[in-house]
Amino acid sequence: RFGRLRAVYRLSRRRANRLLTCHLLAANCVICGVSSCLGDIISQRLESTNNDRRTHSWSRTATISLCGLMLGPLSHYWYLYLDRRFVGRTGRSLAYKLLFDTIFFSPLYITLYVLALGLLRKSTLEEVRDDLIESGLTIYKYEATVWTAAQVFNFYFLPTRLRVTFDNLVSLGFDTLYSYRLNRSRDERKSAEVQQSSLVIDRSENK
Repeated sequence: RFGRLRAVYRLSRRRANRLLTCHLLAANCVICGVSSCLGDIISQRLESTNNDRRTHSWSRTATISLCGLMLGPLSHYWYLYLDRRFVGRTGRSLAYKLLFDTIFFSPLYITLYVLALGLLRKSTLEEVRDDLIESGLTIYKYEATVWTAAQVFNFYFLPTRLRVTFDNLVSLGFDTLYSYRLNRSRDERKSAEVQQSSLVIDRSENK
């Protein structure tokens, strides 16, 4: 029995290594999409616990998953660029990778994520702007602290082909945060609009 399990494990490992070697771009895109999908599922479970919401919005999960899938190539080519631009595992190379990743890539990724999500949701420019201001800055603060520590391990110990995989293992928490923050901000704005409309109606009726 254990011999059969070991054989299955070895076969799965060989196929995974082949996929990450021969079809790295496709594998990374799928990994990004799956990570976003799981992040939204976890986010909705947390929301249902806090708000007693029992129904799961699979359309929202599909939108979040597609958004992650769309941005998969960006993460893929970014890590390829960093490893070609800053070769080696010296302290200087590691420092430059962390600096570029924190200052340039994180803000770019967050912005494109919000824009892609807004496009898929057919949001207005004002809604996208509000998402960037209300949620984007909060997400970036977490990425600039927690994510930087994780990237030290990523850049120093792992080969290029495993960077996006590790990225998404760690970023499952961030994908949950992305989904939670962006949807929470939208729900809060809608609630505020409803309250404002009710207030206007009450005032008009009192007159």
